[in-house]
Amino acid sequence: FADQPAAVWAKANAHRFGFVVRYPWMQQEITGYYYESWHLRYIGVEAAMDMSKRGIETLEQYFGLEAAPGYL
Repeated sequence: FADQPAAVWAKANAHRFGFVVRYPWMQQEITGYYYESWHLRYIGVEAAMDMSKRGIETLEQYFGLEAAPGYL
């Protein structure tokens, strides 16, 4: 799915509608999950735009949480 036009569009634009890719590429040490391009999470436009603007990729980083346990 990651290479499909819908996934490419979502990664580039989801924040404008309040969504983030919940488990981003190469962030498994932080999220505890491997990349899931289809796993979008609604967090609200303000928070999603702020994450995008600040270059923050994970909710753990955004909310200042410790890395998740390894569920891999």
